[in-house]
Amino acid sequence: MRKKMLFFDIDGTLLNDEKKALPSTKKALKELKENGHEIVIATGRNLSLAQSVIDEFDFDNYIICNGAAGYYHNRLVYENKLDRSEFDRLLKVADTQNHAIIYESAEALRRRHAETNIKMTAAMKSFGAGVPPQDQDYYLHHPMYQGLIFYSDSEKAAYENGQFPKFKFIRWHDSGVDIVPHDGSKAHTILKFAKSQGFDIEDTIAFGDGLNDLEMISEVGIGVAMGNALETVKLRADKITSNCNEDGIYVALKELHLI
Repeated sequence: MRKKMLFFDIDGTLLNDEKKALPSTKKALKELKENGHEIVIATGRNLSLAQSVIDEFDFDNYIICNGAAGYYHNRLVYENKLDRSEFDRLLKVADTQNHAIIYESAEALRRRHAETNIKMTAAMKSFGAGVPPQDQDYYLHHPMYQGLIFYSDSEKAAYENGQFPKFKFIRWHDSGVDIVPHDGSKAHTILKFAKSQGFDIEDTIAFGDGLNDLEMISEVGIGVAMGNALETVKLRADKITSNCNEDGIYVALKELHLI
């Protein structure tokens, strides 16, 4: 059998709705590695938020911040940072609109403003994280892989009508949106990973459920949507498995004859 490179989202994919790893998922990934396949996390989380999952599953390959940084054998091999001047412009708009911002480097998250708000708190809670400490100038002294901004869909016109051509905005919660480089995505970094390790595109497989998984689901050899995935993701997938609470990863890998 040709060896595959497989990419896994974390929330709603590797972890169930209770933010826990199913025993079947751990078993499946262990068998994948024993069978000689490469496994890679591909997440919107930064390294500090992903580390517990990396450790629990014993990953040494991971793509973080929606593709802004990639680590192979625990070594940084790719990064794509936010443009500083464009980010400064965005911060001025966010301050005017009273929209909360979180800065995201590989190692940490820091909020811009001293005060918190309901939108930020609810969005962060949705993936088991709290509101980070405040440091208004954090972005000036650390590489910014991603920003988090908190506004409702009805407020998106302040940012998403071409005002910031160097950025892309990806909604992951009713009130939470990722700010990533315009040419950045999980898919972009996945293709670089595969090429650098000698894998053809047809030998890549990705599992995901959210809007930030849409491109990777579409562009890999086999895109697998979890049963709990958004309908837009399912429509682009090559395969739909059961949901993240019902052994979805294990079931799909069995059906693909990889374990």
